[in-house]
Amino acid sequence: MFLADIFFSTVIPANKIPVLESFLKSQSRLIIDFAPEIWLTLLGLVLGTLIIVISIASQSTPKLIDLYISDQTSLLYVWYITSGSVHNLFLQIELVNNQAYKVNILLNTYVMLPIALLLAIPYVLYILRYTKTSNVIEKIFADNMVRLERLVHPANQPLLENPKTVSSYQHRLFESLNQMDDLLEYVSFKEPKGDVINKMGETIRSYIKIKDQINPTFFKISTLIRNDVSFKTMTGQFDDIEKERTFYEQKGYRLFGNAYLKLIDKDFFDLASLCASELASCGKAAIEQKDDPLINATIIRFNTFLRFGIKHGLRNGEARNLYNAIFHYSEFIKEMVNHRFLQHTKKSFFYLKIYVSEIYRHSLKEPSFAFLVDVFTWEMKKILVQVSKNELPISLQEELLDIFLQIDNLAGYDQDLTHKRRFNQNIRLFHIAMALYYLRVDKKSLVEAIIEDILEDHHYIGGDDLGKDIISICKRLETSSPTFWEDTDRGNANLYFSEDKEFLPNFITMFNEHLNHAISYKSTPQVSNKSDKE
Repeated sequence: MFLADIFFSTVIPANKIPVLESFLKSQSRLIIDFAPEIWLTLLGLVLGTLIIVISIASQSTPKLIDLYISDQTSLLYVWYITSGSVHNLFLQIELVNNQAYKVNILLNTYVMLPIALLLAIPYVLYILRYTKTSNVIEKIFADNMVRLERLVHPANQPLLENPKTVSSYQHRLFESLNQMDDLLEYVSFKEPKGDVINKMGETIRSYIKIKDQINPTFFKISTLIRNDVSFKTMTGQFDDIEKERTFYEQKGYRLFGNAYLKLIDKDFFDLASLCASELASCGKAAIEQKDDPLINATIIRFNTFLRFGIKHGLRNGEARNLYNAIFHYSEFIKEMVNHRFLQHTKKSFFYLKIYVSEIYRHSLKEPSFAFLVDVFTWEMKKILVQVSKNELPISLQEELLDIFLQIDNLAGYDQDLTHKRRFNQNIRLFHIAMALYYLRVDKKSLVEAIIEDILEDHHYIGGDDLGKDIISICKRLETSSPTFWEDTDRGNANLYFSEDKEFLPNFITMFNEHLNHAISYKSTPQVSNKSDKE
């Protein structure tokens, strides 16, 4: 303001403009007398608006006051009004004693005050818009992205050698995630909740992509991070987290897990599914960066999601969350297959078999879980197809197929009225559908492995009954359509449809040959081949 005074007095010297000098001598007191009330009224209006709007909005949007204090645009206008009021008071004191300041009455009354008045309404509207939840989310996200960009800037790399700087920066990054988590808790509408989840996922993915460019000293976990509420129970894992450089992703994953648990408890199925989707996207980013520790952390988090879903489903008789979560888990595993992460693929596939077994046991008491056995098996079949398409080692394909065939042993045997053990037809349908795919790609050794597994049931039921069951399954595959007549969260795709059903005659022929060989000492009718009759 002092510089503005000097500039205005220099550009418009009143003593060299007679008309202006005469006007100021006669009208100075009149011009300046009314201005203080206007300045103070305007300042009171602005501050009153801030107090009312911010205080009310902060009840449903946490951290809003912190964001406002750091907003340069808003603070600039408030300080502009404050300085204008002080400037007016200063002019009144100096008016009588210093004629050089008279010309600045024009600056204060006819320049600064009109500008302040003209900006008052836009400023109030700006504040109202600022308190909108979507804008708060965008502001937090934008600030955090700026921090991530600064983290890899060459000029800032030496600063990360200082432990205090590292601690402060880690705290700020965690604070942004905590702000997002608070918003997710307090906001009641679905749209902003979904926006928060998306922004959290995007933030983590952006961090994953730049992590290799960050100074290694940044990954030393500071005391502030150790005391973070999400890490209080992880005191024994800090050394591993430092070594793996995953403290930020672990924080984000924990927030995803907490959000997922809360959302399924509140029956927000779509938002819970969005958490799983964002987790899968973060896992895919880790795969692209070949970050093995983070891939393992993603697998563990997905397993945790399934555990949350099982517990919630048993309490509420609801299978929907597991139905959605396994889809995203499967998509993540297929991405590992595409990038040839063999051990991770094998490990995840084995975990799915464990959960299928557990879900089947629960389905004996909770009928809504019965369909999940089919869903998990279907997803495992899709993973096997992806493994085959990527031409992964045949030894791995055989190993995964063996795990896939064990599902029937774990989950599929019921007892009929005569107490004979019979296989689960839905599980066998997926096995046969897998065999049809292998016939298409000419992997007969894997087809034979499936047939041999089916023939193990011959020890529990006769060849005739086994043949009838296989006929029934093949007819079901032959008549199935690609879509179902009802819609689900994942569309209306029919789980029990096979794109390879044209190979059913080939499968039946191979099955008959193996069945005849297995029971050659008995006279057992062959399974009829529809194509032969035709």
